[in-house]
Amino acid sequence: MSPGRTALLLLALLPGLPLAEAQTESIQPPPVTRGPVDLERELQAPWQAGGEILLHAAADGGPRAGRRAAPPADAGGERERRAEQFALARKLNLVLQPRVVPLALPLTEDQVALLERFAHSDAGAVWFREMADDTLRLFNQGYLEYDAALWRAYLEGGPRPPLSALITGRLSEAGLFAQDAAVFRIYAYDGMGSMAAAASVRMGRKGFRCQFSMSGEAVDPFAILSHEFGHSRYGDPRSAGQPLGEARTVARYENPVRLRHGFPPRLVYYLRIEPGRLPVTRDALFTRVLAWREQPALRLADLDPVEGLYCECAEAPGALRDCLTPRPAEAGACELRWVAVRVETPRPAASE
Repeated sequence: MSPGRTALLLLALLPGLPLAEAQTESIQPPPVTRGPVDLERELQAPWQAGGEILLHAAADGGPRAGRRAAPPADAGGERERRAEQFALARKLNLVLQPRVVPLALPLTEDQVALLERFAHSDAGAVWFREMADDTLRLFNQGYLEYDAALWRAYLEGGPRPPLSALITGRLSEAGLFAQDAAVFRIYAYDGMGSMAAAASVRMGRKGFRCQFSMSGEAVDPFAILSHEFGHSRYGDPRSAGQPLGEARTVARYENPVRLRHGFPPRLVYYLRIEPGRLPVTRDALFTRVLAWREQPALRLADLDPVEGLYCECAEAPGALRDCLTPRPAEAGACELRWVAVRVETPRPAASE
C-alpha cells in the first residue's frame, strides 16, 4: 500500500474523522430526495451531466459514491461524464437479459445504440443524470452488489475504479429485501413507439414512426424518449394518459428537444381511448370528454384546450370522423376513440 493511502486509512480509524473528510477533494453525495426536472432550464445550462461521479472510502473502509462539485474542464470532460452515466445505466437500468423484469423483453442492439446516442445528447444527459443519482443513492445505502476484490485492490494502492466497473448490476442481499430499492428500468415490448410508467420507460421493438399517424408531424425519437421520461418519477408520473397531462408533457419535455434538434414544435397531442375503457379518471377535462354525449350542447369552445373529438363509427370501422358533426338519425352508433388536445405554445428564447 502506498504511504499516502496508508496515512488516509489511519486517519479514517480516528474517532469522528471519516476518510471522506480526510480527502482533499470535495465529493458530495446526491440529494436525499429527487425533484421534477425542469428541462428547459437544464438545457440552458452550460453542462447537463452533473458533477463527475467518484468513489471514496468511508470510515469503515467500504466504498461510497458521490459527485465532484465542479464543472467539467471542457467538452471532453462533459462527454466522459455522459459516457459514465450511460455505462451505469447499461449495468443496472437497461434490461438486456430475459426475465430481469416480469413480462419485459430485453432491449435489442439497435435500441441500446439509440439509448446510448440519446444519453450523449443534452436532454438525454439530464435524464441519465437523474438515473445515475438514483444509482448513487442505492449504492450508498448498501443496496447494490459490488466487486469486493476490485475495491480491495484500490485500497491497496491500485487505481480508483469507476462506479460502473465496481457494481455488478445486481442488488445486494440487503437490496433484495429493502422496500425502497426500486430500480428504474428501460426495457422493450412487442410493438411500436414507446410508453412509460413511474419507474420505467418501455420501447417498442418495431421502432418509431417517421410521422405521427393523426397529425402527420415529423417524429424526433430523442424528443419522444424525453417525453416518456417526463411521465416517469423524474418528471410528473401522474401526467400519462390524461389529455391535459399529455399536452403539458409535450410542452415541457418534448418540444424543447424538438426545437433543439431543428424540428418545429408539436402543436397537437392525439390521445387514443381504448375500446370499452371505463371513464374513471381524476382529470376533470377527461371526465367531461368521456361524457360528451350526455351534454347535448357541448361545443369545442366549452373545452378550450381540446382541439377535437374523433369517433369510430359502426358503419365504417377504422375510419375516424369528427364526433361533433351532426349525423343522420338512422346512422349507426359511434364510439369515441381519439381526443386531440392543443399543446401550449413554446415560450420564445430569452435574448442574450
